[in-house]
Amino acid sequence: MKKELDAFWHAVAFLTRFPVPKKIDGDAWPMSPPYYPAAGALLGGVLALISFLVGEHLPPFVLAMLLVTVWVYLTGGLHLDGLMDTADGFGSQRSRERVLEIMKDSRVGAMGVLAAVLLLGNKVVLLAHLQGNELWLGILTAVILGRSAMLVALYAFPYARTEGLAQTLRTRPRWYRLWPLLLAAPGLILLNWTLIFPALACWMLISTSKRKIGGLTGDIYGALCELVEVTVLLGFLLT
Repeated sequence: MKKELDAFWHAVAFLTRFPVPKKIDGDAWPMSPPYYPAAGALLGGVLALISFLVGEHLPPFVLAMLLVTVWVYLTGGLHLDGLMDTADGFGSQRSRERVLEIMKDSRVGAMGVLAAVLLLGNKVVLLAHLQGNELWLGILTAVILGRSAMLVALYAFPYARTEGLAQTLRTRPRWYRLWPLLLAAPGLILLNWTLIFPALACWMLISTSKRKIGGLTGDIYGALCELVEVTVLLGFLLT
């Protein structure tokens, strides 16, 4: 039980800026991916609480900008960085090896900046148009499904690099350790037919990644998370 709890704290420490216990068993690190949806639920709960507490006191666009700012801060921009690196690499139209080099480069190019601006802009606009229960439910669902998509992609698709941080996490767990994916079930039901939007976004990115670099990378997982989040918000606006 202690090791499972440490695996959860590893997931929280990796995906968010929330404080975690100082003494965490390092051997629990490879066991942490199944807890990504649970870490997402924690993050989404905080964002939903903020929207609930101050939603009635701020204009919609001010509240939306505040939520997106806190959202980026609490994730450390981790997934946004993956989206920017992916956009730079795939937008370069280079060879597989060169694309992987570009994605690994810490510098951000024009395509990465454009991707970040467009995604954040869409998040702000979508949040500004969600009202009442739709707002906090949309946020909670988007965050949980985004990290659930990362978890599924991690185990279901080949990895493009021979080395990398994500490679240390790809030890396939037994099925019963994937129980946190059940947290995504309510969101799938709420989205109804609009589930097609995050599903289509995932299919397009994964198929492009497999074609261009032969698999997925940590940056792709981050980009998947961001794309699922914004398309889930779109789905809530349309339902």
